[in-house]
Amino acid sequence: MNAETGYLHLNAGNEWPALTLGPTMVVDGGEIRLGPSGSGVAKSGAFMIGPLQVSDRPTSWFRVRAAIAGNGDDVSLGEDADTLGTAHVQFFTFTSDGKPASAPVVNLGDDAPFAATGWSAASRDALDVPVRSNPNRALFIGAVVRGDGLTSPGIEQMRVWFGRDTYAKFLPGIYQRQGASTEFLERLMGLEGVALGGIEKEIADLPRRFDAAASPSGDPPSWLGWLSGWLAFLLDEHWTDADARRYLAGAFDLYGKRGTIEGLRQYLRMYAGVEAHITEPSREAAIWSLGEAGLLGFSTMLAPGPLQGAVLGTSATVDQSHLTTGDDFGSALFEDVAHRFCVSVYCAELTRPGALDLVRAVLDREKPAHTTYDLCVIEPLFRVGVQARVGIDAIVPAGPLPAGTDLPLDRGALAASAVPCESSLPIPE
Repeated sequence: MNAETGYLHLNAGNEWPALTLGPTMVVDGGEIRLGPSGSGVAKSGAFMIGPLQVSDRPTSWFRVRAAIAGNGDDVSLGEDADTLGTAHVQFFTFTSDGKPASAPVVNLGDDAPFAATGWSAASRDALDVPVRSNPNRALFIGAVVRGDGLTSPGIEQMRVWFGRDTYAKFLPGIYQRQGASTEFLERLMGLEGVALGGIEKEIADLPRRFDAAASPSGDPPSWLGWLSGWLAFLLDEHWTDADARRYLAGAFDLYGKRGTIEGLRQYLRMYAGVEAHITEPSREAAIWSLGEAGLLGFSTMLAPGPLQGAVLGTSATVDQSHLTTGDDFGSALFEDVAHRFCVSVYCAELTRPGALDLVRAVLDREKPAHTTYDLCVIEPLFRVGVQARVGIDAIVPAGPLPAGTDLPLDRGALAASAVPCESSLPIPE
């Protein structure tokens, strides 16, 4: 805190330093209130706080604001009387040079303990009080509290503003000349600064709003939702706060992977909670010749179309067909795998209701527009030559099915464990 300008909170962790209580006042749970008396509470009392000192030089004490229990530490001027209800509070201020001999002498048991010369009285029931005492090193604050004998207002916090760092410095130079009106003008502008201080703080905190790790969460408002709107990034209701912050922080990098295998896998992991295996059959396709690039009965297959793209009398009509040449030569051989990819997800990860539909929704939203996909759910059906890729779909079941359960031969020679799953067959898009 700057020793020349700033503010003081007088209640620090339910402790009130420099507080002197009258005989009928108590501190209860950090709140200054009237103490018990008979079957109720005392009807009046007084207390004093001080000396408060922030510098060895005279200080311009601007303002004192009190907060009543249950109403926060900011009370608007227009709400003072309603806040106090049937009780009454009046504040007083006194400034001195900080020497013990110049401190005010008061009797807090009197009906009017702050009537002596030097004390400046605020309006009764005002909880937002301008300090009209002359600038000096030390400030004393007095208060008289009156109640109805049944309940008592509780003063839970007080804030004191001091210094000359006000909006007056933004005025033209003619208004900043030292003179008789300078003190009044600075006090007036100081009140404006306090009223707009919250807005200034929000502006100063604006960089935090763009930081996924520091942006406030909760509703209202949900700043994480606001930040996701800036990034056009969809937040999922199933994410924890930590997940949302982590994914938002990586959203910009993730956008650079859109349309790639790694990007799709990451989107599926985030929104559907599955670890997908994605393959592109076209990457494995090649023109082969028997004995060199292929083994008869193993890697050989029928082509989806003739090599030249058209054969007269079978797949071509005179004047209605053309031969493929150049870069398109042989493209007909790959029509069944071109612009197509396969997505495999584990059955054991599809535990959320509608999980498979969620996987499809993510794929439809994030895949390249010109592509199609096949979605396959991997169950624990270890089948040699069909489902036997180590580390991917060679899944050994946890145990056999109950006795008497028949398992068709085309579903595997090993008995599958009873794992709930929406589908076990490839699902073409």
